[in-house]
Amino acid sequence: MAGVKRFSPKQKTAMTWWTSPKYRNFDALICDGAVRSGKTLSMGIGFFLWAMKRFDGQQFALCGKTRESIRRNLLPGVLPLLRELGFRWEEKVSKGELRIWCGRRENTYYLFGGKDE
Repeated sequence: MAGVKRFSPKQKTAMTWWTSPKYRNFDALICDGAVRSGKTLSMGIGFFLWAMKRFDGQQFALCGKTRESIRRNLLPGVLPLLRELGFRWEEKVSKGELRIWCGRRENTYYLFGGKDE
């Protein structure tokens, strides 16, 4: 993956917890750590991998302080890496909508900001 040298074991766990016998029955994942430790990137990738593997034709919400903060802080890091993994995506900025495809699967993600929604 371009720009990413190597994921740590904790980052790998954050991306794939739902596949592990140890964690797969859990309903949530909480990551705590230093600023710039890769939490947003690894959890973002993990969320999209989970959603695309488990669901097809569904709708999800990406929630942040503002829609723009999601576009600025999450999507630029995650979307290029998903593309390298074979995902395709299209964003409709005016609708706050992100459609992602992987193979025959397609899901829609709506961007919501708590400050502006």
